[in-house]
Amino acid sequence: MIKLTSLVFAILFVFAALPVQASPFNGIADHQTDANGSYYVITGGKIPVADASSGLFSFLSDDPDNGYPINLWQNEAWFPENSGLAMTLKNSNSIVYDNNGIENNTYGSYYNENLLGNDHGLYKGYSMSNNWDWIYAGYFKLEQATTFNTLIGYFDGNGSDADSYPFNPNSQDIKYRMNIWSNVDGELLPVNTGGFNGDVFSSDNTGGRFSWSDTGVDRVFSDESIDPIFRLTYNLNTPITLQPGIYWFSHDASIAPEPAALMLFGTGLVGLAFIGRRNIRMAREKHK
Repeated sequence: MIKLTSLVFAILFVFAALPVQASPFNGIADHQTDANGSYYVITGGKIPVADASSGLFSFLSDDPDNGYPINLWQNEAWFPENSGLAMTLKNSNSIVYDNNGIENNTYGSYYNENLLGNDHGLYKGYSMSNNWDWIYAGYFKLEQATTFNTLIGYFDGNGSDADSYPFNPNSQDIKYRMNIWSNVDGELLPVNTGGFNGDVFSSDNTGGRFSWSDTGVDRVFSDESIDPIFRLTYNLNTPITLQPGIYWFSHDASIAPEPAALMLFGTGLVGLAFIGRRNIRMAREKHK
């Protein structure tokens, strides 16, 4: 069986989503600091459609020091078993799209290296749009018009190299973002908007509220060590309907300006999850 975390109580942290927008591409490095740790997004394991058996990930960089072309979406094919970034769309309490099975316990052995015999379910990718200026976006395809009022992405709640630069998901120095892009006609790439904001949806300009919590699901490695999977949830003030088509989804953690632009509303039990510092120029990571 997939190992679950031993948390007895679900701890939920809620933040105001204030309109602090990501800067347009400027072709220069922002921040380049390890002080706030690194935010790693988790992949999903449900294959969406046969025509997307590869090329389900694209990355975008605006930091020339990363060594990749800047301001240009680039496709990256990981193992075909990875069906884009893990994401769930809900309308009220009903799941209307997902590619991971985390919310309804249908993920099978995908996040367990021991049961899989390889590590394709253990891929994850760095996403911080204004620190080393890099994000990943994942493909998803809707077969019919889909209305939702909740978006969920998933991130590494423990990290890889716990040291003096942990990622604290509860930090008021961190601002979360979600975006959806349309697909380039005739290609499998997101539309370039000249920035890190999606052309279909962006939490930067769409009212709602972020929260994060532990899913109770772990990435399990061959040595029996684990990384807990956390969920990042954005509850929209007003539902959105997407028409049938191909889209790209991303979520990232950006460094908030001073003073911090986020306010913590949760009270009572407080817990911190730590994600280890990582060299961002090695943005794709697959081992603990």
